[in-house]
Amino acid sequence: MITVNKLTEIEPLLQNVAVVIFDLDDTLYPEKEYVRSGYRAIAKQTPEIENMSEKLWHVFENGGAAIDDVLKNEGVFSEEKKQECLNIYRFQVPEISLYEDAKQLLINLKNKGVPLGIITDGRVEGQCAKIKALEIEKYIDYIIITDELGGISFRKPNEKAFVMMQEHFGVPFGEMVYIGDNPRKDFIAPQKLGMKSIHFANKDGIYNK
Repeated sequence: MITVNKLTEIEPLLQNVAVVIFDLDDTLYPEKEYVRSGYRAIAKQTPEIENMSEKLWHVFENGGAAIDDVLKNEGVFSEEKKQECLNIYRFQVPEISLYEDAKQLLINLKNKGVPLGIITDGRVEGQCAKIKALEIEKYIDYIIITDELGGISFRKPNEKAFVMMQEHFGVPFGEMVYIGDNPRKDFIAPQKLGMKSIHFANKDGIYNK
């Protein structure tokens, strides 16, 4: 596995690679943008709580359970209210955008005719909303949301999505590379299958520690 600190370092490393597969969250866009977007959406629907978005973000940044803690601190917690906030978050129309370096990398690879894929974990409704908001399908040839394969058991490090990518593109695993940000799960299956791996050590990412 190769580690890079900037997305601009990746393209020179892709010699002799036939297919490039990306993670989504914190690899192609900042996941904290999605979190902030969700908190703004909740705040719009809960005007009775002053500075709701900022309060949620403060708890999140300090490692707490944002929705639970804020609702409890405000004295309005109930399972019904919690579920209402969760649904707003999960079904938001996210205000997010690709990293500029990621966008340029995708454009460069697309212009070179390199087949591109995405393997991403997460709730289907949320990941689909992200994909739509990022307008990423114009660059990517094949996208797999692992939960669509049969639930959370298919999330990384499960090998299923990587095998499906190999079958779809019809190239040897050794000519494929997976680019992600989370070494705890992103590269276990690719390395086991014989794929190349590039770790984007995203200093601003949720999993940077």
